[in-house]
Amino acid sequence: MNPRVAVITSGYLPVPNVLGGAVEALDMMMVRENEKTANFEFTVFSSWAPGVDKIVRDGAFQHTDFRFIKTPMLVKAADRCIYWAAKYILRKKKLMSYRYIAQRLWYIRKVAKALSKDDTSGKAPFDKVMIENHATLFMTMQKYGNAERYADKVYYHLHNEVTNDFGCKHEIAQVKKVLGVSNYIVDTLDKFLRKHGEGGLRSEQKAVWRNGVDTSRFGSEEADKKAQIFRKKYGIDKNDVVFLFSGRLTPEKGAEELLRAFSEVAEEISNAKLVVAGAFFFNSNIVSPFEQKLRDLASNPGVKDRIIFTGFVDYDDMPAIYAMSDVCVLPSIWDDPAPLAVIESLVSGKPLITTRSGGIPEYADNQSAIILERDDRLVDQLAEAMIELAQDSGKRAAMGAHAVTLRSELNKEMYMSQLSGLMR
Repeated sequence: MNPRVAVITSGYLPVPNVLGGAVEALDMMMVRENEKTANFEFTVFSSWAPGVDKIVRDGAFQHTDFRFIKTPMLVKAADRCIYWAAKYILRKKKLMSYRYIAQRLWYIRKVAKALSKDDTSGKAPFDKVMIENHATLFMTMQKYGNAERYADKVYYHLHNEVTNDFGCKHEIAQVKKVLGVSNYIVDTLDKFLRKHGEGGLRSEQKAVWRNGVDTSRFGSEEADKKAQIFRKKYGIDKNDVVFLFSGRLTPEKGAEELLRAFSEVAEEISNAKLVVAGAFFFNSNIVSPFEQKLRDLASNPGVKDRIIFTGFVDYDDMPAIYAMSDVCVLPSIWDDPAPLAVIESLVSGKPLITTRSGGIPEYADNQSAIILERDDRLVDQLAEAMIELAQDSGKRAAMGAHAVTLRSELNKEMYMSQLSGLMR
């Protein structure tokens, strides 16, 4: 009998990923691939949003049970108040951290209760539990005796550095295995636990579950055809050299540095355009002060009408967005664990300009990417690299061709195969 695995998703962005989200996209890819391999019986706990029911119904999932948790209006109202206070009274910089506090606490209580419901024989309802990224979700283990019920059965799918354990460091330290998206991110958790008195991770608790994407969509003929529609929509001419930034519009992703570099590029390359695909917070109308700063930079006469902000892009359209570009530029200025945008760029066959940060060098190599150092010359180095690739179509083609060879390492089949081995 296949193992019954509870997958505890974030509690704010839903799975299916109708509101976007990199982790949520990975969850859906895992679920869909498992329908083919039938290695697990998943129960996916997720917040509810309009559109998820139709996807679940149309997908006719045989090996996944979606359990949606709806957020009461009163809880939503509380979150709006918290966010307003964080933005306008406390003047917090990391506003996303304050967007769904009440909702997540509601969600955690509901999931914890579901995990605790033993069957008539006293057996736990799940053989394994996979916690997706957020340390707060370990609160589900602190309730109803779940820590004892799922001892040696909890897997931590870690995408980002843990900087606050929210009182859960003991539960985190006791996991069966950390499934980190890169060696870099696994090491950060090990250091965090050691720093906070938990003794660190044992060697058998450390594992890397490399990210992947659906290569039947990225770099496909369908994406190429749809790309022509997008080029027309955004007023991109056939001879334009298109640089693409994709991701959240937050300071750590390097969008400001990229826009400043593009001002230099625009002076040298008359047919260069920059497409900025993304928003501050996924599918929302929230405009952060940082995003407004970017738009102000883009209004300068030298680059006006040559920088295109798409806003939030549905994930189904992202393969075409990559296909319409000539060069992807993802200049993270923080230690990015393993951004999906890097992988999507590579499997789409696009040359990449990025930074030596976090786990990025574990995915991109020097043949597929120009990897820059994060120092005080980053803006100038970005401009130089962009100008070089804009002027050298042969180098663009060679880098893109090598990137395509990485598809077999970064596809959905390999993604699922890794999980099967790690959760035996």
